[in-house]
Amino acid sequence: MFTYSIYNFIIFGATFFAYLYEKSASKKNQILFLIISFLIPFFFLAIRYDVGNDYHNYVEYFYKIADGAIVLKEPGYLLINIIIADLGLNVQWLFVFFGFFTMLFVYMALPKDGFAIGVFLFIVIFYFLWAYTSLRETLAMAIMFYASKYIYQKRFLPYFLLFLLAMMFHIMIALLLLIIYPIANKKTNRFFLIIVVIGTFIMVQFTDVAHSIVESVVMLFPKYSWYLNSKYMLPAGTSAGLLGPIIKIFIGLIVIFFKDKVIRKYPEANIAINLYVLALLGSILLLDISIFSRFEAAYMLFFILSIGYFIKTFDKNTRIVPLFLISLFYYLMLMRYVDMATADIDNGIYLRPYRTIFNTQTNEPVFIP
Repeated sequence: MFTYSIYNFIIFGATFFAYLYEKSASKKNQILFLIISFLIPFFFLAIRYDVGNDYHNYVEYFYKIADGAIVLKEPGYLLINIIIADLGLNVQWLFVFFGFFTMLFVYMALPKDGFAIGVFLFIVIFYFLWAYTSLRETLAMAIMFYASKYIYQKRFLPYFLLFLLAMMFHIMIALLLLIIYPIANKKTNRFFLIIVVIGTFIMVQFTDVAHSIVESVVMLFPKYSWYLNSKYMLPAGTSAGLLGPIIKIFIGLIVIFFKDKVIRKYPEANIAINLYVLALLGSILLLDISIFSRFEAAYMLFFILSIGYFIKTFDKNTRIVPLFLISLFYYLMLMRYVDMATADIDNGIYLRPYRTIFNTQTNEPVFIP
């Protein structure tokens, strides 16, 4: 019950103040509501203990790096660990740092029009399943999510500089978002995209296309060959069989179908929807091999923008229906994941019951001065 209370407080507390920020006419109130909306999810992200399946790995890396051991990770990540250790701070400040800047880049990327929708979708789709699990990846994703505005502005230099920053924390995620720069804003026929999505789903169900893709990638990057004999080659353990993924894909197909209408009102949405399609393809491929959740995650934040733009194309009297149905679906999916507790889902990403650094009964060196 404690976990459900905390998670629901985060979801609805942050969304409520995001709505007040969006609707307030007072500049001072806008700043206040925005800060509160930001602080609610950030606070619980920063003080968590053993929530997210990589938590203890990051603790272990921190003490190894502090002791001068060689850890083969990106230089930005290593530098942050070293600075925190050299300042005499404890490992929890690592989670504070990554939580703060991940949240900051995401909040800066969300448009004010429909900000509350964006915050809600960010929390139920991305925040719990990734920000609690993968520090390096999520910060790189958030940086490149913010950088995507420069694709629309056709300003490659700031986009590339932000790519370099993201690469300091996770090379592969940054590269996946760099290589799409020339094609991200292409005007692609919506029916072609629908055929690609449906065709990929059919191929995954009846062929070994996912394995072929992984084997091709391993041939190009041999250092990832260990994946071939790991648990990541197993199908994603989605709790609802194909029902949840099919509904997620169906929502994506509806958004794509209305693509032309959406981009007439919001031209910048073309980029978000194109990248949303890539995330959908990752969602489909991971049904066969769970490692594709990393590919899905690289573009997952664009779920948020695309669905938000789609909902905002409806007038105020009719948007309540798609808003309610889509929000309810993603909320129930999240609650299902929470209900599974420590069960492995989608590449081993799961949510343990919520605990903080203040109420844990452990002797592990997690929050020592």
